[in-house]
Amino acid sequence: MLFRDDGDGVIAIPQPSHAWLSGQLMRVWGNNAFHPPSPREEVCLGAEQHDIGWLSWEAEPTLNPRTGRPHGFQDLDAGTHTGIWTRGVRCALAFGRYPALMVSLHADTIYGTFFDFDKASQEDAALVRRFLEGQHRFQRDCVAALAANPRYAADLTPDALERNRMLIAAVDRMSLEIGWGVGEETVIPGVPTIGEVRTELRLGAVRGNPADLRVEPWPFEAGRVDLVCEGRRLRGRFTDDSAMRRALDEAEPVTILTVLSPR
Repeated sequence: MLFRDDGDGVIAIPQPSHAWLSGQLMRVWGNNAFHPPSPREEVCLGAEQHDIGWLSWEAEPTLNPRTGRPHGFQDLDAGTHTGIWTRGVRCALAFGRYPALMVSLHADTIYGTFFDFDKASQEDAALVRRFLEGQHRFQRDCVAALAANPRYAADLTPDALERNRMLIAAVDRMSLEIGWGVGEETVIPGVPTIGEVRTELRLGAVRGNPADLRVEPWPFEAGRVDLVCEGRRLRGRFTDDSAMRRALDEAEPVTILTVLSPR
């Protein structure tokens, strides 16, 4: 779950809703400067379903006693977090090996971005390393299983897999920033372009409005991108899981509409 402050509590956005935003972005990605996803459907599905492991947690979120609100995705302990991701990769396998491979590769991005091995306890660091080792075995097995399929031959090379991993990382980061609410300019680093060059995207709100964003350079095929996701307006702070879950169940749904345009 992630949160957007709106002056009247927060808008709580479930992880799968955030991932839906990632899929919407991926489906319009690509132009003469930015490589489109390939294989398109599998990469788009992987982007859209990268948080599938959170479905059961989001149905019964746990309380963060420090904030009095549900845990954010960065706040859960390593055991719970790696369990969610392990389950997510297994669930994604129901769609096919290439989409599941994309979800598994995104785990490398998540733990490379948000997990600090230097500050973590020895137990947590060892747990995460074991998790990543298991994912790397799964990734190798997926590549081996798909190698004889001509549909995937060009998209199983190390360069192609890394490009797709970074594409999903880019739309994931964009959708996080959109969910949190872009105010001042924010930067999306490491975005692959056509060729081997990576660049950064800059997102800025027009007159401070997070629903109206300008993007530079422009990575999409269309001249304008309309996005939608849903959250719930959560008011107050809580001291137990039951009260917090009840409040979420009864919370006002909020449709979050965002328009992206080139500068």
